[in-house]
Amino acid sequence: MSSIEVAAGIGILGVFVLGIVIGIVLVVSFASRREDRRFSLWGKAPDPACQGARRLLGVWVRGARPERAFQFDEDGRVMRRESLR
Repeated sequence: MSSIEVAAGIGILGVFVLGIVIGIVLVVSFASRREDRRFSLWGKAPDPACQGARRLLGVWVRGARPERAFQFDEDGRVMRRESLR
């Protein structure tokens, strides 16, 4: 193999790895934003993307959620927020 072929192979591999990393970052970002909008970190993950983001970031649910802080509808969306002060 010539050095040009080796350089091209390394370049292609680098672009491929960079694409994978950017894809993972985007999926985790969208899943994190979805969790923030739904206030769903105190319960089960709403979908597989959010579950994967939790595993990747090391976020785990500990203890019971305080029922007095939020009221949720059947879809897990926040209906009303109360102050904890």
